[in-house]
Amino acid sequence: MKAHRAERIASLIHEELGKFLLREVEFPEGSLVTISRVEVDRELATASVWVSVLPSSSKGEVMKILKDEQGRMQFLLNRKMNIKPMPRINFLLDEGLEKAAAIEKIFIAGDNQ
Repeated sequence: MKAHRAERIASLIHEELGKFLLREVEFPEGSLVTISRVEVDRELATASVWVSVLPSSSKGEVMKILKDEQGRMQFLLNRKMNIKPMPRINFLLDEGLEKAAAIEKIFIAGDNQ
């Protein structure tokens, strides 16, 4: 039962944080920041929020902004979702998109030879 509730809460956090990031947070010019996935632990204590950042050159600055905004995002989530317990959010960098782009670049370079 708790696993199913954790999945539902993760889905809600994903949706609400996505809206907040679009409306409430200023990222560097030309940066694309997306939430790739959210996982909530079984105890509903923490929510790991993976974000993808393009271009990769701005990932350090974006992660600093997210860290600085983490408390405010937590407050907004608490107010919007009104669930108990509300998992503590933790932003993590998802480098999967960057790795996929690097692999694709290798394949394209191989086709041109």
